[in-house]
Amino acid sequence: MPRHALVARALVEQIGAERYRVGELLPTEAQLCRQFGVSRTTLREAVRWLRAHGMVSARAGVGTKVLAREPNVRYVHAINSIADVFQYAKDSRAPVVLASQEFDTGPQDAELLRCPPGQRWLRIELTRAFRGDDTPILHAVAWVPQAYQGIARLVPLRSSPIYKLLESEYQEPVLRVDQEFKAARLSARIARLLGAARAGAPALCVVRHYYGRGERLLLVTQSHYRADRYSYRIGLRFDASGTEAAARR
Repeated sequence: MPRHALVARALVEQIGAERYRVGELLPTEAQLCRQFGVSRTTLREAVRWLRAHGMVSARAGVGTKVLAREPNVRYVHAINSIADVFQYAKDSRAPVVLASQEFDTGPQDAELLRCPPGQRWLRIELTRAFRGDDTPILHAVAWVPQAYQGIARLVPLRSSPIYKLLESEYQEPVLRVDQEFKAARLSARIARLLGAARAGAPALCVVRHYYGRGERLLLVTQSHYRADRYSYRIGLRFDASGTEAAARR
């Protein structure tokens, strides 16, 4: 581990143990350099990490002030391919299922579930947290057609995403995923589940439709993430050959 990371971890532990309390100033740069036996450059890298995670603020002529006892963890989900859509599950625990029930679709479900009224579906509500973090990173509702209702008993037992259960239990591979990203505000209930400070806090809402063979809709999910704890990064590559070919046509 780099030296500045070790110093940052030590400072996090000291602040968490209230050796330096919220509202107080950290020792001077010179004092901290002596304490840890590091250069000013190394110390500044460590303090920069603390600032980036909301634990301290630094102001010239004033010093470095403690703002919080623990870092504000923010997860960045980078997407470059369809496989990356599901990368979050690698580091997550098995989800906590809040509710699971079957229902018949109505006219109000047509747009979201892309199906006519009168079909039987399974609805699963859950939260998911990463290992080492007790606060859920997302609240989600998942819908699957009745033909796949058997996954209900497996969801709370597996850390893998639901689409993997469709593959393992029903041999239904996901071949395409449509994603829609929307700005949203958390309801009072979801805000409480995600540890948000208040109802109405800004959130990222992601709606996904998962398709299998023959463009069959296998799964629909709607997930809410706290805006201050999660973000998406999507990499796009310019296809010059494709553009030129289109221009020639």
